[in-house]
Amino acid sequence: MLLNKAQGLINAIIAKIDGISKPRQKFIQHLLILYMGLRGKYNFINMARYGSFNEKTYRNQMEQPFDWAGFNVELVRSNCSKELILAYDPSYLPKSGKKTPDVGNFYSGTAQRVKRGIEIGCMAIIDVENGTGFSLEAVQTPVTPKGQDREESSVIHHLNVVLRRSPEVESLGIKVGVFDGYFAKANFVNGITDNSNLEVISKFRPDANLRYLYNGPKKEGRGRPKLYEGKVNTRFIDRRRIRFCFAVDKDTHVFSGPAYSISLKRMVRIVYIEHYGADEYADGHAILFSTDLTLDPKKIYLYYKQRFQIEFLFRDAKNFAGLEHCQARSAQKINFHVNASLTTVSLAKAIHYLPIPKEERDSFSMLDIKTLYFNQYITDLIFSKLALDLSCEKIRQLYDECLSIGRLAA
Repeated sequence: MLLNKAQGLINAIIAKIDGISKPRQKFIQHLLILYMGLRGKYNFINMARYGSFNEKTYRNQMEQPFDWAGFNVELVRSNCSKELILAYDPSYLPKSGKKTPDVGNFYSGTAQRVKRGIEIGCMAIIDVENGTGFSLEAVQTPVTPKGQDREESSVIHHLNVVLRRSPEVESLGIKVGVFDGYFAKANFVNGITDNSNLEVISKFRPDANLRYLYNGPKKEGRGRPKLYEGKVNTRFIDRRRIRFCFAVDKDTHVFSGPAYSISLKRMVRIVYIEHYGADEYADGHAILFSTDLTLDPKKIYLYYKQRFQIEFLFRDAKNFAGLEHCQARSAQKINFHVNASLTTVSLAKAIHYLPIPKEERDSFSMLDIKTLYFNQYITDLIFSKLALDLSCEKIRQLYDECLSIGRLAA
């Protein structure tokens, strides 16, 4: 049975987390399954309509903390491949109300402008071999107090969020964290590498301030040896130093080599991606970098591309798991709801996507899974009222047909 499989996996994971009482375990199991099939708004009133508890129980239970990071670590450990990387990205959520904590003006990538609401910073574990992402933990971004530098405060907050969970990340054997270009700042990159065992992959601006290394003869006499030789012209790289590695396709070539970053104040390995137009001349470029100077440029390119899986995680949680629906005004309830929503998508992948042989998989559809769980809820309700015997082959066939109504891959 569909629900038995989900319940078994959730119970097996919770059993590995210390200090969870049986009533609490029952609630977490019920809530995650409810989130996979709930129709309408993901608020307390609607949960009470479809769920097994009253509205007050949902409010009280979601006010209590839960170790979502520990839950998701066990979910990843028991279901994913061994090639894993960490991804981190903030996401804007619309939210109003004077009593909601940390409501402020945050940048919305969808709207391409600053909007009023809240922001969460989400850590995700990317399964590179299976090409999909799993939530680790989401943390709400605090509003910067007046008089403080907003960007610097935001970067320090995000740095602390990642470092706080670095032991759990490293317990999964993860050695690389991938971040978008916003985090290519010295205090963030060096903060990660100095305070954890993680290496950083990120993206420079197209006009990044870089220096070539000096490899010539050493100068005799007093004074510091020459370390660098000329600024990197990012539009026309020196291909004797930044060498060709591989071609993604006929219009995209990849070059790589070591360089010194002025902004980061450290050596990095850059991966220079050059795009060619119809006239076969370069018409654009992007510059990735890794703090691990020995990392294969193909891995750097692959890992940065895989970072985008966290965006699919946000998309599925917003569209099909109610990530933007929470109407609570408590910081703890908001945190609980956000993590439950993201974990629901991860759980759906572990139960319904990863067990399918890789060569037989289609793209992951959270809509399909949500339809399946909602159909089971309605079908079980009707069949129980009619006292139908599922051991009868014809009844069982009818039951299975009801579960497939409206599914994309029925």
